[in-house]
Amino acid sequence: MKKLLSLFICLCLLFSFTGCGDTKNTNTLNIDLEYYAKLGQIPEAEYTLGADVDKVVKELTAKFNDYQNSHGDDPDHSHDHNQSDFMLNVVEGENNVLIDNGTINYYYNKKNKDKGISYIVNYDTAFGLEIGTVSSEVRKYLSAYELKEEQLTEENAFFVSYLTNGTVLKTEIEDVAILFVFGDNQLFATAIYDINNWNS
Repeated sequence: MKKLLSLFICLCLLFSFTGCGDTKNTNTLNIDLEYYAKLGQIPEAEYTLGADVDKVVKELTAKFNDYQNSHGDDPDHSHDHNQSDFMLNVVEGENNVLIDNGTINYYYNKKNKDKGISYIVNYDTAFGLEIGTVSSEVRKYLSAYELKEEQLTEENAFFVSYLTNGTVLKTEIEDVAILFVFGDNQLFATAIYDINNWNS
């Protein structure tokens, strides 16, 4: 009787483990690109399209200065921090200006400075998608949207034109474009930009 009971318990456990296998649905991300396009936002980025350029630079400069000042008391960097959070570099190009904040880059069109930030690039997790996610998975998550695939060029992804074997998945929602940039079929960067502000 004990053997029979033991066998029954073992079978129950076996079936319960089988039922608890990896039931993770690979299509569980609910990415509402239309919502974020209307906001002009990559959710992980601090600022949005149209954000006042001078305010962005002022606030990031203040954060960077606070970081620099706090390191005066800690020259050996004995505390933990994410260095990318404290980087700031402003680079003026011929037609646009880059505000580099580590993994997030903000750009504005010099002619349209009064219209604010016009291009945002994120080199880290964006819209909940991890860097390195393969393009077929990204397509699954974004199956509700019409995605145009293009070979990566200087025109469609100027910020990563150094990539080899690069492709871009692009969707346009009203006057906003959202890009997913891949190198060797793995997500490398995500961008959002105001089509009229950036291209005029």
